[in-house]
Amino acid sequence: MSKIRILFLLNFVLCRIFVFAQHPSVDPNWGVVIQDDFTTFNTILWEKVNNSVHGKNTGEEPQVYTSNNVYINNGNLVLRTIRQDHTCPLGNNCYYGGSHQYTSGEISSWAPYRYGYYEIYAKIPTGQGYWPAFWLWNQSPNSQTTDCWYNEIDIFEGKGCMSDSVTCNVHWNFNCPTECANKNFEKIPVINYSQQYHWYGVEWNENEIIWYIDRQKIRSIANDMEGIGIRNPMYIIINSALIPDSWGTCLVDDANIILPNYMYVDKINVFQLICDDNTVVNEIYDYDTFSYGIKKSITLSGTSSLSSGQNIFLKATDFIELQSGFEAPSGSQLSLQIMDCPNY
Repeated sequence: MSKIRILFLLNFVLCRIFVFAQHPSVDPNWGVVIQDDFTTFNTILWEKVNNSVHGKNTGEEPQVYTSNNVYINNGNLVLRTIRQDHTCPLGNNCYYGGSHQYTSGEISSWAPYRYGYYEIYAKIPTGQGYWPAFWLWNQSPNSQTTDCWYNEIDIFEGKGCMSDSVTCNVHWNFNCPTECANKNFEKIPVINYSQQYHWYGVEWNENEIIWYIDRQKIRSIANDMEGIGIRNPMYIIINSALIPDSWGTCLVDDANIILPNYMYVDKINVFQLICDDNTVVNEIYDYDTFSYGIKKSITLSGTSSLSSGQNIFLKATDFIELQSGFEAPSGSQLSLQIMDCPNY
C-alpha cells in the first residue's frame, strides 16, 4: 500500500493552515449545546410565542402568532397557519389596527446564544403568501447608550410562491434607530422544499458566517460588517409567517391561499466548538478515544500516524507540529487548523 509522507522535516511547525469549515456531524471538535428531536415540547428551551408578530416584536405581517398553533405531532414540531380572526391585546401594537385574519406559529429560545453551528431538519410550507424562516435575532434599542445595535442572521427564509429557492441573509445596525437595518442577502436554489425535509444550517464565528443546505456549504461571508461584525448573543427563532403587504409580490391571496398549512421541524441541533486550550498534546495513541477540542498545541510523530480511511480533524491555538515519521496513508484525510477559542 502506497503512503504519502505529510512532512519530511524534523520539528517543522505548521504556523497556519487554511481549512474549509467542517460540519459537526463529522468533526468531533464540536460539542452539543442543544439537540432536540421534538418528541415533546421542551418548555425549558423554548417559548411558544403568543399574541405577537415578527420576533416577539411588532410588524406588519397579516398573521398573529398564537400558542395554540405550536404543538408536537408524530415527533415533529408543527407550526400551523389558519384563518382566524384575532385581535391583539392592548399594548401589543399589532398591525392592521390590531385586527388580523390569520394566526400562525412561532417558537423562540428563552436564552440567547453566541457563535456556533445551528441547524434544523424541516419541511416548510409553500403556496401564495407564505414566508417560513429559521433565524437568529437580538437588538438593543436604547438610543441613550453607546450599546445600540441590531443583529440578525437569517439561516433561511422561504417565499411560498417560489418553492425552488430560499434566501440567506444578514441584517445589522450598530447605530440606533434599529429600523431599516443594513442587509446582505443571497438567493439559493433548492429542490422543491415543500416536498421533502432538508437540513438548513449556519456556522457563525468571530471571523465568518457560513450557510449550509443539506450539510453542504453553499455560501460564506466575512463577519466584519462596518468593522464590527455580528457579535452579540442572539435568540433562536423558527416561524411560519405570511408575507407583508409592503413586499408587493407573493402576497396573501384570500381566494387561493392554502389553509390550514404547516411547517414541520423534525430536529434542531446547536453545537459549539469545545475549548480545551490549556492542554498540550504529545502524540495521539488512539484517535477513536482521543478527547477532541481546541488544544494549546499538538505534536505528532510516527507514533500517531493515521490508518487508511481515517478522517481526522485537529485544532490548536499555538501550533500543530508534524515531526519526522508521521504518515497518512492513501485514503485518509487530515485537516489541521490554528485558531483561538471562541469567546462564548
